Amino acid sequence: MGKKGLKKKKMRKRYPKTLIIVLAVMFSIIISGTVYYLSVVSSPQSSQNKPTVLKAIIIDGLSEDAPNPKLISEMRRILESAGYTVTIFNGSNVNIELFKKLPTTSSSLIIMRLHGGRIQQPIGLFIGSGIFAEPFDENKYKYEYLSGYFLKGVAYIGGKEYFVITPHYVSEKFEGKFPNSIVVVLSCYSMWDQVLASAFIEKGASAFIGIDHKADINYLDKVGLELVKLLSQKIDVEEAVSRVLEDIGPDPTTGAKILSYTKK
Repeated sequence: MGKKGLKKKKMRKRYPKTLIIVLAVMFSIIISGTVYYLSVVSSPQSSQNKPTVLKAIIIDGLSEDAPNPKLISEMRRILESAGYTVTIFNGSNVNIELFKKLPTTSSSLIIMRLHGGRIQQPIGLFIGSGIFAEPFDENKYKYEYLSGYFLKGVAYIGGKEYFVITPHYVSEKFEGKFPNSIVVVLSCYSMWDQVLASAFIEKGASAFIGIDHKADINYLDKVGLELVKLLSQKIDVEEAVSRVLEDIGPDPTTGAKILSYTKK
């Protein structure tokens, strides 16, 4: 009898189920990772392309002594039309803590409508100017007052006593850094010299606009509104100030005018 041919059975390689599952999971992760990477790289909504949020703050420290709600509403309307998110502070919300934390608000434009005055040094000279921040209270801020960070000032309008923030408090005690903000201080003597302006620049502001002398409130409001119109159009600070001086001129009653100081 001849030998019957023996057929060799083909043996299929069997993988453990656990290995198959692991490979499937790894393949799924690789595919999803690739898709995620491509979507991040190609998406026009990636974080690098998101538009910068424009923030503006209006501090109306004269809302009680010299109210002008129409002015504030118009400033807000102009800025919001230009794409700014606007926050307004007035009344008791205008205080030391507000000013101290201003750099942390990430605002690109800060407008202050305040009482103002020069700082008389012990030798009798007027050097620097201050920010009238909140009504004076002898039971508050004793350390800052006794150490010279705060002074006591009397407002021209109304005659109230205020805590006055000095330039060295701005440079030494304000929290954080301004993100190249433009700071506009509509108050008497805010640009008497460059001391206060320099303190804000030192804290990260890109420009400071103020008034060089005692000014009438109507003049302050008029130039303030015109500045907002120009700055909202992204016009350069020095150009904006030049245009205001050309169109409005100095205060007709005192000769005061607006000046700017920019980061070098």
